[in-house]
Amino acid sequence: MKKVFIYVGHSNWGKSRALRVLTGNSSRQKTVQISQYNVRVRKMSNDDDGQGLLNWVRTFPRQNYQRFVIAFCPKVPPITGEATIEQKIALDILIELQTTNKLFFFVQHEKFNYPHDQITQQEINWLKTFGSVKILYGQSPDTIRAKDFLQYIHAYI
Repeated sequence: MKKVFIYVGHSNWGKSRALRVLTGNSSRQKTVQISQYNVRVRKMSNDDDGQGLLNWVRTFPRQNYQRFVIAFCPKVPPITGEATIEQKIALDILIELQTTNKLFFFVQHEKFNYPHDQITQQEINWLKTFGSVKILYGQSPDTIRAKDFLQYIHAYI
């Protein structure tokens, strides 16, 4: 089974910056070697291009890669009321991923430069219904967050 390592945070929290560290600070590099795997990396999150991310994850079963890294913004559908388009796409992304992959979430608990912005317990619980969750607490620069994410990947690659 393929594995997807998902860096989780809200919009403008530095998800892409942390993932760029994994690719040698290159915005153009799309793969990285981790252990014996060539890992496909997508730095743009669903909060940047939700439909584009959904279309891309639909290609995973046909791709030669066995490991993927993506950025993701949890837009938890509401318990009551109508879900927004963004919430529906976020849910569709996770459902699509879960069908053919094992999911590993690395959750940046708070915004790197504003600790009062945090991932909610509802969002964490929602992610746990789709896969394994590790939470990164505290404010750290992108290099430290990337290092911690890479350690998490190494543990489950």
